[in-house]
Amino acid sequence: MKTKTIKTLLVAAITMAAMSVPVTANAQLGGLINKAKKKAEQVIDKKKEDVKNEAKKAKDDAKMKALETQRPPLPWVMDPNGTYNGIGMEEFVDRMAEMDITEDGLKELKAQLDARFKHNHVLDKINSGPDYDVKLWESIQKENERYWQFYDKISSSTLAYINSTNVTEDADGSVSVSTKGSMMLVNKFRKNGSAQGITLVSRNGKYVFATLGGQGSFLNAADLEGAKKCAKQMHLFQIFTKDIHLLWDELGEQYTNTKKYMYYNQNVYANAADQAIAQNRPENIDYKAMPKTGSMHAKFKAEALAIAKADDPKVIDVIITSNDWDVLMKGLVPERRNIYGYIITQDELGKKCSERVWTQKYQGNGKYGTLKAGGVGVSSDFYVK
Repeated sequence: MKTKTIKTLLVAAITMAAMSVPVTANAQLGGLINKAKKKAEQVIDKKKEDVKNEAKKAKDDAKMKALETQRPPLPWVMDPNGTYNGIGMEEFVDRMAEMDITEDGLKELKAQLDARFKHNHVLDKINSGPDYDVKLWESIQKENERYWQFYDKISSSTLAYINSTNVTEDADGSVSVSTKGSMMLVNKFRKNGSAQGITLVSRNGKYVFATLGGQGSFLNAADLEGAKKCAKQMHLFQIFTKDIHLLWDELGEQYTNTKKYMYYNQNVYANAADQAIAQNRPENIDYKAMPKTGSMHAKFKAEALAIAKADDPKVIDVIITSNDWDVLMKGLVPERRNIYGYIITQDELGKKCSERVWTQKYQGNGKYGTLKAGGVGVSSDFYVK
């Protein structure tokens, strides 16, 4: 190769090498500048986000403080230590119909409950995040817990008066009383009286009282007074339950389908009870045939009648309907044996049959003790001509 050609190539190589140095340096510098710029932008974005979050937190804090100062009055029901004239929540619900308390007073309490519960819901949503106000949160939870306890107590007490299994819900969501409608515990309001169930049945578009078996009935003065208080209690419950679902829907709260019928149509049952009270007449009674005697009747009538008269002097007769003993076992050994029938009492409406049980306790060696009263039956009383 000629010397000139080699020289020319070397010069070109050196020139290109020399030219390539500043290009690489510039590229590296540009990369560093872009990284620095990007990092600076990230810092700026973070600061903007921090400022935005701080502004939002400050705004929420200010809103929360404002809401705290604007909280509606705390109703005694939602106060963890609250009572009504020294009466606790459960007794208050049980005795609303018996206490000197006006419907306007209950409506005002309902308005206070709704306002406080709704306000707590808004306040609780704002008081969130890792640095939430613990004391405020605990206060809201305690108040709301009392609120739900109150409505649970109302619903359970109402269900004690009304047999929900006889309720039908129409396609449009409305609820109505079926033919054998609601069950009322009218004797709950009688002094020293046990709860006695009656039903409401529809006749010619009007509700009347009936036995648990669905036969038309007539309430005496004491039971009618209990029915009136029971109906009044239903009306008072309706003050708290009417349209309550609208508030809960608004706040996204849930209520069970079991209680839904009551929250929608509590007044249906109260009005049905009012009709039955107004229609309480002797001619509503459905008289039944006298129960037939069983093969055990002749042998044990005298003994069973003496036992029944000792418990209730108004008993005029008994009927034993059993054809044989009903032996109750405890494992492989008899415990007792029963016979069943009715005691019969007489009043101005006719003869009334009430189911009874008579029993003999097992003594061992195949022997049983004397006949004793074994309790009441499961069917409702009825009149016979």
